[in-house]
Amino acid sequence: MLRLKWIRPAESIEVRFGTSRAGAVDVALYTTASVDALAARTDIDWQQLRSVEKGRRSPLAALAKQAALA
Repeated sequence: MLRLKWIRPAESIEVRFGTSRAGAVDVALYTTASVDALAARTDIDWQQLRSVEKGRRSPLAALAKQAALA
């Protein structure tokens, strides 16, 4: 969904684990409005996405590939 640019983080923060920077990771934060807008999309078959088994390719992968070629 990020590759399709359907949602973008509002900001990113650094979260540290432990006392060294070696344990730091960036965490993307999204607004409630952007998540709600994504959930309201009628062109996404949410049931199909939820039923994708572990290790299987998401149906959204084909859309991302098409978007990259456009």
